[in-house]
Amino acid sequence: MESSSKPVHIGRKISRIRELKNMKQESLAFELGVSQQTVSRMEASEMIEDEVLEKVAKILGVSVDGIKNFSEEAVINFMQIPTTITPLLMATITTSMQ
Repeated sequence: MESSSKPVHIGRKISRIRELKNMKQESLAFELGVSQQTVSRMEASEMIEDEVLEKVAKILGVSVDGIKNFSEEAVINFMQIPTTITPLLMATITTSMQ
């Protein structure tokens, strides 16, 4: 059963995207101009200020919506797509998933 009242935990999503990109908290902190402890607190937070979220998204190379809509299931499905799919078809699939 799915609950629509479950809050989106932006910090956890940032953490997973950062990990998938093999980036350490220290590297993200350096790029943001903050301490590693600040990044740790940010990743433990459910909500993050829009301005900070925009900076994080830029550093991670994803859109703000990409962070907000991130799901482990989508990543797993994406990774299971055969490598023989053409780039045009891949773009169509990615767009339709959004």
